[in-house]
Amino acid sequence: MDRGTAWVARMALAVATVSLALNGWLLWKLRHPESLLMPLLDRASALATGDETLRYRVRIPAGTPLHFDVPFDQTYRVRVDTHLPIDTHVTLPVRTPVGSWSVAVPVRTDVPIHLDLPVHLKDTFRLRTATQTELTIPLEVRLRDLPLGALRRSLNP
Repeated sequence: MDRGTAWVARMALAVATVSLALNGWLLWKLRHPESLLMPLLDRASALATGDETLRYRVRIPAGTPLHFDVPFDQTYRVRVDTHLPIDTHVTLPVRTPVGSWSVAVPVRTDVPIHLDLPVHLKDTFRLRTATQTELTIPLEVRLRDLPLGALRRSLNP
């Protein structure tokens, strides 16, 4: 093996060793993401004491397909407060030892109806459409509304 080839082999071994070490360090960092997130949470918590907000505008180009499934599960109480008027004639057969005949009896009354009816609506509305024009949706999130404390507790072992 000549001198130039040995030098290239040593450099390749050094590059491979450094690469292996960096990959090991990166894997260790990825296995423990809480060490990366805790400083970010500390900074965000310091900002969340006031009325700071995150603002972002989401742009949706024209022709973007929109697919939404909106579940709907709601119970309503419908109050029924009315009178049902009845105005009719009822023919009753009358049978006696003397004979039988039909008697028409007029029925005129008002039946009051007072009810609370529960109406349960449960369905999923499927919305399938595409945007006709470009949409711009402004998003604004107050930092104090974010559950940063719960996130910090979930990251602590």
